[in-house]
Amino acid sequence: MKIAAIDVGSNSIHMVLIEVDDTGNQVLLAREKAMVGLGRSLGRDGIIQPEAFEAGLEALRRMQRLLTEQGCGTMVAFGTATLRDALNAGNFIAEAAASGVPIRVISGEEEARLIYQAVSHAVPFPDDPVVLVDIGGGSTEITWHADGGLKASTSIPWGTQRLADAVPCSNPPSPENHRALRRLIRKELKKAGKELPKNLPEPFLILGTSGTLESLARGASGDTAFTVEQLEVFEKKLWRESASGRIDRLGVEPKRGDNLHVGATWTMELLRWLGPAPVRHLPVGLREGMIWEVLRHDGADVPPLADLRRSTVEALAVRSDRDPQHSLQVQRLAGDLFASLRHAFDLGDQEGEWLAHAARLHDIGFSISEKAHHKHGAYIVSNSRLQGFWTEEVEILALLVRHHRGAMPHPEKHEGFGRLDPWHRRAVEKLTGILRLADALDRRRIQAVRSLQLELNDRHLVLHVEGHDDLLEERAAVAKKSALLERLLDRSVVWRQEPRA
Repeated sequence: MKIAAIDVGSNSIHMVLIEVDDTGNQVLLAREKAMVGLGRSLGRDGIIQPEAFEAGLEALRRMQRLLTEQGCGTMVAFGTATLRDALNAGNFIAEAAASGVPIRVISGEEEARLIYQAVSHAVPFPDDPVVLVDIGGGSTEITWHADGGLKASTSIPWGTQRLADAVPCSNPPSPENHRALRRLIRKELKKAGKELPKNLPEPFLILGTSGTLESLARGASGDTAFTVEQLEVFEKKLWRESASGRIDRLGVEPKRGDNLHVGATWTMELLRWLGPAPVRHLPVGLREGMIWEVLRHDGADVPPLADLRRSTVEALAVRSDRDPQHSLQVQRLAGDLFASLRHAFDLGDQEGEWLAHAARLHDIGFSISEKAHHKHGAYIVSNSRLQGFWTEEVEILALLVRHHRGAMPHPEKHEGFGRLDPWHRRAVEKLTGILRLADALDRRRIQAVRSLQLELNDRHLVLHVEGHDDLLEERAAVAKKSALLERLLDRSVVWRQEPRA
């Protein structure tokens, strides 16, 4: 069986093709890389620039031709931060699909999970605490491993290219550029730390899996590993040079010459934040994690199963849902909320599918009893044979149904939630917050809300709602059920009712 994985990142597009024999042995057949810079200027303009857009499509066409020539039977292509954020990402994805490369956009949490999966197959974890770090162009994934298991994971929506866009530097950069960048980084790391468990262990070793860390290792030590002291020396050299000087005098790869000084400062601040452990670069990453994910599911991938998943959910809903109009309204409203919040929450296509299915099923517990119907619904989901879903996905759907009302999910109070890996706990929290709000917006089950728009500013999440003149009950329900969303977004929800169209 030949399997290919394509990682459509903010800086580069990577492809790896392997062949797996009957005993499970893997042979590398081909590896391709194209540094097209899809995320360049995204932070400033919000779009993939035309030159990078075409270069990215051409790289995908070239990879697809190679895979066809090689007789590849299974191909998966995942998009990360830029395709989560760019305003014209949908156009890029549509043209890629027309060229024979359908792309699934994944969340930051899923990205971290797949990278961890790749590393866990590549090297044995030591007994001492280890932190995995992957620095991309648009986001950075970090996972803590200690005492033989996972401790925490987070995806920070900042990478080398996004930082470079946020703090434009002169050429060569100035000391004030450096100070401004460090101020921004420290502010964002302080924000990221609020959502992590307390007293995480300081790492004995940091394992890096990105091209940025590979370039820093090469420049700082001439090897695959470096210390904080070595990086500090190399960072100073990078900031003293112009872009051409970094390439000509420091030997930086030409495509990284513009921004490696930013990547060095981001890495230095991360090491101060995590603990100043030595860094070792590993030549694996998201694409290898994608390969292992396909193998974990016996060569199956989600898109071919999408119709089966929808029909399975609908069949269960038809049997058990006493008020389908309400469930379909909540599903519609949850979809609108998801579309508006996916950037703020760094979510992908997979999480959108989970939310839609959970919204359709959230009230099936009424078929057993009105009292505690959320718990009954979770039981039904857990014990139904939902064809097309992996085991962990059924658990996630059941938890979303369980927590669409009542107590908010807590790892120590709710056993099922506590059993999830860190990245899935984060996804359940975010999707639960959205589902609770969508359910509140149909409080009276009469589909009173016709449309809504979200406005996200520094202090508030403003709900612009249009519908019946009398929405007092819906407004009260939103005030009651928005606490989780407010905590996750660090913003208060504000209601704005618009005149009827």
